[in-house]
Amino acid sequence: MSVYLIPCPIEEGRMEDLPDATLSILHSLTHFVVERAKTARHFIKNSGHPSPISTLHIIEIGDLNLDWKSEVSCWINDDIPFGIISEAGCPGIADPGAEIVAMAHKAKKRVKPLVGPSSIFLALMSGGLNGQKFSFNGYLPNKKNELTPVLKKLEKEALTGHTQIFMETPYRNSFILEAICSSLHENTILCVACDITGDNENIISQSIKYWKTADYSIYHKKPCVYILGIFS
Repeated sequence: MSVYLIPCPIEEGRMEDLPDATLSILHSLTHFVVERAKTARHFIKNSGHPSPISTLHIIEIGDLNLDWKSEVSCWINDDIPFGIISEAGCPGIADPGAEIVAMAHKAKKRVKPLVGPSSIFLALMSGGLNGQKFSFNGYLPNKKNELTPVLKKLEKEALTGHTQIFMETPYRNSFILEAICSSLHENTILCVACDITGDNENIISQSIKYWKTADYSIYHKKPCVYILGIFS
């Protein structure tokens, strides 16, 4: 029995971003624990799953109408293989999934991560910054007076060669960029990886001096990953 961590496309519908081996395992499963049931059903159907969607067992993490943890525990105890799927990218990385994986480990079951896209790692790969030592900081404070000291702290770490990665909700991209440019040193490098794997993918890694005169409008309501660091 195995618990499979199944990535799904970052950009909806891009099944070509998933290897055949990942899709093959997805199609072999009938039980899934997912971040959002509606999105997961759409993804599974579009992947070409051989079974009718109505016959699959899909549990939504945090479902208030179901004791979902007990249900998943039963699957684990009964040696029923199942997959974990988040909204986009890799489950367990800036997305739900870790709690279920921990349940599997406690029961001494095999956990199998499958290959697929992760916006965080794709951004790190393409930023030209130190990939030997890095930290992911999730979402930063959404108030300017709380955000500025956090940015300065991340910059201090970044200038030692410890690359700092974080995210922001798409509608706040201008806010975070303005805060970065008004708070950090001109020579610090900022990578903005926008719409990774999407039709409007745009990845720029330049100094804060460059970003102070950049056009932020191209990032409006688009998913972005932000990285602070130094070029080697």
